Amino acid sequence: MKKAYYYFSKVEEFLACLLLISVVTLVFASALFRTAGYPLNWASDIAQLLFAWSIFFGVDLSMREKSLIKVDMLLQKLPVKARKYLQIIWQIVIIVFLISLIVYGIPLCINSIDRKFSNMNLSYSWATASVPVGSILLTITSVVNLVKMFKSEDGTYAAEGGKDLC
Repeated sequence: MKKAYYYFSKVEEFLACLLLISVVTLVFASALFRTAGYPLNWASDIAQLLFAWSIFFGVDLSMREKSLIKVDMLLQKLPVKARKYLQIIWQIVIIVFLISLIVYGIPLCINSIDRKFSNMNLSYSWATASVPVGSILLTITSVVNLVKMFKSEDGTYAAEGGKDLC
């Protein structure tokens, strides 16, 4: 199971980097072509679509790598046991929030099927699908982190590695 999760994480890292590079390339190319008098009207829509997906992949990677911003000044003043329980409670709150994003994101995705991107005949549902899919990925990472918190003495967990992103 750990090996499968490792390979899953590597694929996710690759996709996140590919999406980010694609967004930057599309926006840059669009600006160049617009300056030359040949605007790429579709490029901004594709960049918006890819950006929506890259956000969720990036947040999942950040959560796995413990790279999210946090203010733990008050947390550090608590006893170790209280700190552990508080971190576990917050992780459960995060999981509940992510599940609500999945529950409400799926109908949003279904309702967006008929909506089209402005310059293409592509359903906006492809962009809104990033919410439930990304939330599923984040829920998996959060559950893995929660298990690590339960197993640890102080409620912390080690990052998965992979500092060589992009």
